[in-house]
Amino acid sequence: MTTSSIEHQPLRYPLWAGRTTAFLAITVSALNLRSAVTSLSPLLSLIGGEFGFGSGTIGVFGMLPPACFALFGTLTPALIRRIGLEYTAVVALGITTAGVALRGLSDGTASLILLSVIALAGMGIVGVTIPPLVREYFSDRLAMVSSVYLIALHLGALVPPLVIVPLTNAVGWRTAVVVWAAVAAAAVALWLVTIRSRKHAPHPHHRNRPEAEAEPVGVLPHHAWRSPPVWNLTVLFGMTSWNVFILFTWLPTLVTDAGYSSGFGGSMVSLLIGISMLIGIFTPTLTIRLHNPTPLVEACMGLYVVGYAGFAFAPRTATVLWVILLGAASSLFIVATTMINTHSRTPAGSAVTSGFVQGIGGAIAVPGPLLFGLLHTWSGGWTASYMLVALSLVALGIAGLRERRHGTIEDDLARSV
Repeated sequence: MTTSSIEHQPLRYPLWAGRTTAFLAITVSALNLRSAVTSLSPLLSLIGGEFGFGSGTIGVFGMLPPACFALFGTLTPALIRRIGLEYTAVVALGITTAGVALRGLSDGTASLILLSVIALAGMGIVGVTIPPLVREYFSDRLAMVSSVYLIALHLGALVPPLVIVPLTNAVGWRTAVVVWAAVAAAAVALWLVTIRSRKHAPHPHHRNRPEAEAEPVGVLPHHAWRSPPVWNLTVLFGMTSWNVFILFTWLPTLVTDAGYSSGFGGSMVSLLIGISMLIGIFTPTLTIRLHNPTPLVEACMGLYVVGYAGFAFAPRTATVLWVILLGAASSLFIVATTMINTHSRTPAGSAVTSGFVQGIGGAIAVPGPLLFGLLHTWSGGWTASYMLVALSLVALGIAGLRERRHGTIEDDLARSV
């Protein structure tokens, strides 16, 4: 082992010692990264009947998450420079709490869209801050904590669509959508406790808590666009998100078009998310340990090909199997998100990489669900839509082939200087 590799090997501490609230804050924050999306989407037809909007407006709601994640994710590093990682998380989660809570007071389509944008803006910022927070507090346990927060992200997407309709039947849709604000408020409280405990940590010369040793984010570099590995990861993340949001938006329609009930279509979305979450238990560790992650990326791409082909040519033959394969393929989102920390060595580098990858990559994903639906409308079938998916998988495969090593943004920026 070289001297430099020893220097970069972090000291390993017990998981809970001195950083319990940071671990809980990261986990609960991750629960909020999709809940504002999946707690509303099953109710859009119901709310549309009350507010008077149809499928076109539902398509707009489908575009809002990737659009907001892209816009506000790109702006997040500037906010981190100004107020720091933890306070950025607090502000963002506060925004999400307000947006989700006030959606229950919406009096029409415009206010519902506006408040959804507010909620999604906070979620987009939080999504960018979590990878560098994991790097800052748990550099000695990146794989394990990455697994936990990505599983929490999937749980935040999985649970709302399972319970939101029965909850709406019991208390009405307005109260049902407000309930999820409590999760964001809990994350705010946990970060405030974490910040307070860090301020009262022992003097640096007498540290006995890992939380006191969390590395400050420092000065963030401005030129992530100079790093080829970061650009390649951005394409990989963008194409993966493109397919994930297409499936979130259109999988129920594909299932019902195959002759199943709308209830079965909704359950297939939960199955898709659940399979991805289960595989996500292992993929962060595998991603970090692999020196060459290309085989992992290409394997997920192959699963996408088989799953989409199943729906295209034999949708009723083995529908559940096709969904399982697509769910396994969608675990590539976990792989790509984990790579944010394999493409950086410091909290500052992770923050910039996270903002660039999730911002620009999210922008790549924005037109995916809309174009998939428009091609279906214009052509009267799904063939053109599947051809669009095939093109995205080609781009995904090329990006995967270029992921032969975990190059870091710090090294690339040093070389460019």
